[in-house]
Amino acid sequence: GRIEACDVPADADAEETAADIRSRLDASGRPAIIFTDIVGATPSNIAESLAGTQDVVISGVNLPMVLTALCHIDEPVETLADMIRRAGIVSINPEIA
Repeated sequence: GRIEACDVPADADAEETAADIRSRLDASGRPAIIFTDIVGATPSNIAESLAGTQDVVISGVNLPMVLTALCHIDEPVETLADMIRRAGIVSINPEIA
């Protein structure tokens, strides 16, 4: 697996940023899990516009979600996305587990 961080400054041109990230995604040739912070914010909107049919966008990310992604990075994207979502939910409300 490979991990990249993409900063989206408040004054960034959204289309230019999207084009840069799209080129990175295309260059990898692999499905991606794209983390964003807040649904509806500029980074989230960019991520949603870039996600292909095999990519997954996960918003509202917390530390347990990131650690799960790092520890299981070689899992298939769909499996990993489910693991990440579950880690986020359980870290907020352990009674759900």
